[in-house]
Amino acid sequence: MKATHGNYSITDVADFDELRNCIHGIYRMCNMQRQVEALADLLMKGHKGTSGYMSFGNNKVAKNTGIYNMNSATDCPNAETTVEEQSKTGVCQVPFAACYAHKAENIYPNALKKRRLQEYLWDAFSAEHFGKAFLRVKERKRSSFEYIRVSEAGDFRHNDDIRKWNDISKIVHPDISVYTYSASHKLDWDSYKTHDEFTINASNDLDDYGDRQFTATYIDESGDEQPIKEPKDIPEEMITCPFEVAKANDIPTDERPKCGDCTHCIEPESEQPRDVAVIQH
Repeated sequence: MKATHGNYSITDVADFDELRNCIHGIYRMCNMQRQVEALADLLMKGHKGTSGYMSFGNNKVAKNTGIYNMNSATDCPNAETTVEEQSKTGVCQVPFAACYAHKAENIYPNALKKRRLQEYLWDAFSAEHFGKAFLRVKERKRSSFEYIRVSEAGDFRHNDDIRKWNDISKIVHPDISVYTYSASHKLDWDSYKTHDEFTINASNDLDDYGDRQFTATYIDESGDEQPIKEPKDIPEEMITCPFEVAKANDIPTDERPKCGDCTHCIEPESEQPRDVAVIQH
């Protein structure tokens, strides 16, 4: 699928009507507490045609980490960008053809649908709704979670996405820590990311934003940027993602340390100031 940069019709997405009816039903409820409980239900259980809108863990993320996507890789504002051809929001250092999240949307038929519905749900409710709902999910879930990863696909579209997650991080702290990765370097991070417990891993080096760099590239002896293809490419001053180290040593996937087991990208800069390097696949 080609990149849309968000130019698609949500009404064409399967099960959109079900989600819209659920949202309208929530807004007809008489108080915030009932609305939050119903939103928590959607996050945990979903509705007819769709499972819960929050997921917990994957091949690289531990089950102590909840994941919520604001959009899809297909609709990412930074898809198919280069330093020479930037979007209004930024530049992704990973070529679109190599984007892991986009590959999943091509392989698994429900992945794109689910992420587009997540985007619609994200835009439908306030930071207060989401923050309180995340806390209710933590209270209700049998196996609790400690962290929320913002988006395993897509990226921040505008400053209001930053402001909203910043406000959510204040609401859920200290029960849940919120972290993310973003290549949207053109957004106003300094103005809208004000809470220390909202951790930003900057996915390009075109501006000084976030708590640290999270990079899949390095500068060679000629001063040119190159993809990190193997551990020897990683500069000594950086931390290598432990998952990548384990993979390079042929350790089975289910035995590798995952995000949530490792907190290099979750801790704020005051606790972990070093950049983190990964191998580009």
